[in-house]
Amino acid sequence: MYKLRTLSGLLAFDAAARCGSLTLAANELGRTQSAVSQQVKALEQQLQLELFVRRPREIELTAAGKALAEVVRGSLEAIEKTVNDLSLKDEPNVLRLTTDQSFAIHWLIPRLPNFSLQHPEIDVRINADDQRFELRASGHDLAIRVGPLPPGVEPLHQQICAPVYSDMIAPDGPIASSDVAAYPLLAHKYMQLPYWQRWQSENHVSTEELHISSDYSHSGLLVQAAAAGGGVALVPLAIASEALKKGRLKCVGGKPILTEYQYYILAAQEPMARKVKLFSIWIREEMKQMEAELALILSQDEQ
Repeated sequence: MYKLRTLSGLLAFDAAARCGSLTLAANELGRTQSAVSQQVKALEQQLQLELFVRRPREIELTAAGKALAEVVRGSLEAIEKTVNDLSLKDEPNVLRLTTDQSFAIHWLIPRLPNFSLQHPEIDVRINADDQRFELRASGHDLAIRVGPLPPGVEPLHQQICAPVYSDMIAPDGPIASSDVAAYPLLAHKYMQLPYWQRWQSENHVSTEELHISSDYSHSGLLVQAAAAGGGVALVPLAIASEALKKGRLKCVGGKPILTEYQYYILAAQEPMARKVKLFSIWIREEMKQMEAELALILSQDEQ
């Protein structure tokens, strides 16, 4: 039975097999192209197998290379998963969560000191990234997400949207729903006219076509643009809640629209670890408080 004397050749081989290029594999591993090439050649000599067909600008796995690549990749993924699992177990008081950038910056971070006061022993580390990660594999304990509600998941808050503005563009008083079209209109890049048109319909505003002056890729940018006096923005009220509470933004008169999206929590494992359970309880309480504050703000704007 053959015994491997080093794993460096397998790591170089795995990178080259995935990238289809020794140069790209070298960039990924932070090594020189010649070093990766030598490690792969050394592995081939040890195994007495040809793993790649080498061409001037690319490499291609042989039949033996394909068989080995599948086993090596599966083994390395299993090692990575085990390391992540162990690292999570070794840090019972470190809570790693991932969530969208806008939610992290405009909703979560302003409220996080409240959680720290209640649970000073738990260190919360936030990865603000709009990408969707496989939680356990990426080392996260939980995710807070917004979108269509997955089956069997309990919602945190249904997303509602309403037009908001700064006093800078309305020095003479509140903006009525019937006057919205007279102002520059701002929208989320992926919401655009459909949500504005739904708001028009539900508030019995003239069906005259609205013209969007600017669009933004993130709800948080949209809130900032409205607060800076850029125009009237149709935004998720959860993301605008702090600005509304502090008076930097006001809602246009009328009722908001319910969207098909929900905010929800995904835990990396069930049953939840103690730190995840405590955070889940806290965030649900914060969401209820926010909803009560928004209801009060909306009722005042209707008067």
